[in-house]
Amino acid sequence: MGSFLVYPAYFVLLGLIVYLIAYFGYAKRYDRNVWKPDPKATTPAHMYMDGVEFFPSSKYVLYGFQFKGIAGAAPIVGPWVALNFGWLPALLWILFGNFFIGWIHDYGSLFTAVRNEGKTLGPLTYELIGPRARTCLMGFLLFYLITIVSAFDYVIGMHFNVHMGSLLFTIFVFIAGVISGLLLYKLKVHIIVSTIIGIIVMIIGLYISAYVWRFTVGFELGMFIASIICFISAILPLIWFAQPTNYMAFYPCFMGIVFLLIGELASPITGVTVGPQPLPENWYYPALSTDPFKIGPVWPILFVSIACGAISGWHSLVSTSGSARQLDVETDALPIGAGAMLTEGVLALTALGAYMSITKAEVEAAGYAWGAHTALAYGASKLVAPLFMTTWNNPMLLTFYGSFIVLYAITINQLAIRFFRLALTEVTAPSPSLRLIIGNKYVASIIGLAIGFGLAWSGAWANLWTIFGGANQLMAGLALLLVSVYLANIKKPAKYTLGPAIFMTLTCLTALIFEGVVFFNAISTGKYIWTVYKGITPPPTEVKFAFNLAFGVISLILFILGIIVAYDSFKALSRAWKARKESE
Repeated sequence: MGSFLVYPAYFVLLGLIVYLIAYFGYAKRYDRNVWKPDPKATTPAHMYMDGVEFFPSSKYVLYGFQFKGIAGAAPIVGPWVALNFGWLPALLWILFGNFFIGWIHDYGSLFTAVRNEGKTLGPLTYELIGPRARTCLMGFLLFYLITIVSAFDYVIGMHFNVHMGSLLFTIFVFIAGVISGLLLYKLKVHIIVSTIIGIIVMIIGLYISAYVWRFTVGFELGMFIASIICFISAILPLIWFAQPTNYMAFYPCFMGIVFLLIGELASPITGVTVGPQPLPENWYYPALSTDPFKIGPVWPILFVSIACGAISGWHSLVSTSGSARQLDVETDALPIGAGAMLTEGVLALTALGAYMSITKAEVEAAGYAWGAHTALAYGASKLVAPLFMTTWNNPMLLTFYGSFIVLYAITINQLAIRFFRLALTEVTAPSPSLRLIIGNKYVASIIGLAIGFGLAWSGAWANLWTIFGGANQLMAGLALLLVSVYLANIKKPAKYTLGPAIFMTLTCLTALIFEGVVFFNAISTGKYIWTVYKGITPPPTEVKFAFNLAFGVISLILFILGIIVAYDSFKALSRAWKARKESE
């Protein structure tokens, strides 16, 4: 049988076509016919402007904030996990999950908050669904946010440990963000000037990190440094740290996508392939896996593996708690809500292409270890290197793309801890003494960071990722239910959000139960799930038992709380439909 070459350009071109149709076809028609944005309406950013949480932002700044706020490590790491099922299922879910579910979730969440005075998910759930649903949702959020922090802590620790210079360059990016924020908001320097100064700082930092002071840190120390950054972000006003650092991190993250996109589009010219088809044994990645049950059944595990590249509940938190309070005019909602999500789909596509462009043999021949923590950086460098007429193991490229995934992860974690401490404050509100002790922003932030650090340290990363993905996508299903209830209440069509809501809710509840069974089975058999990282001495059996039990219990709690919120949401939806029918 003959063979033919497959280039990353094929995936990217297909993705760009699909996403352009999604935005200029489906999204614009939906925007025009369902939400009907009014450019003259007063948005919450103007109505409640306080300079801390509520303030109007340029749509370009807010697009950067939204994109960096929603795009964490998940759309980069998720395709690696999904490759266990083969590249074809991963590709199809990235394309059509985003087309039918992803962007409409982000846009709907954003507009629901804008049309309801910038209220966050908790108050919205209380008003639209009921007090029990709100209480359960807040509990769900606490556990869900912990899974985010722990999953991304692990990713950050790995990359700081492996990629020389990635820690230093990450610090330079945050310094650039703080400087540009002070120039923009304190000294009233024009945004173009403040942005250029920040970019210059980052370019200098990249050179120093790649060629002058190259070093790595231990796995635990890397996670600890990231925790300090996230703690600072959680306790400072949004406008002085999280917003400008996320905005400035947008540039290396976005340019990383642009370079990678160009490299993949140019792959037929540069000769970088994803291998001949059919594939020789043990070479690159097949279209369909020969062992599809390696990490679990295709349904539901595939649909929670790529968390964010196709759909993500995290985005509803960023949209309602952040961007909805900074939206200048309603007509900015579509490019910010839908546009940022479709851009994240491109990120997932380019990551998939990068993984498939590098081989284990190439990485090991260059003296590097093979794994999820190296494949992205080296695959991306291989694709981009011809554009700069250099080799894939160029220190500047490896430092840049080694930091690339860290920046996505750490900017999400700083927002996750902020949301965690806000959620913990709300949960402890009924008890003034409890709120005073653990509900204040300092203690609450430390609690979230400490638990996330501990779960990441366990090393049960593949299972932790599935729990995070299940919780993350379930959050999306619940947010879509909330949007559907609001649309039904105002007599607007809810079918566009309700179908995706039902699919994601059922899929993710099943995934959480599956993963819970895995951990409880490990406990019953004594074969505890524990991965030793970098020669760290395994802990005593009692510690393994405790962590496996914690993971199993977290899965069960998320499942139960999700069931209650979904049940109450459907009851609220039924009430809205009944009221609408009676009024006709």
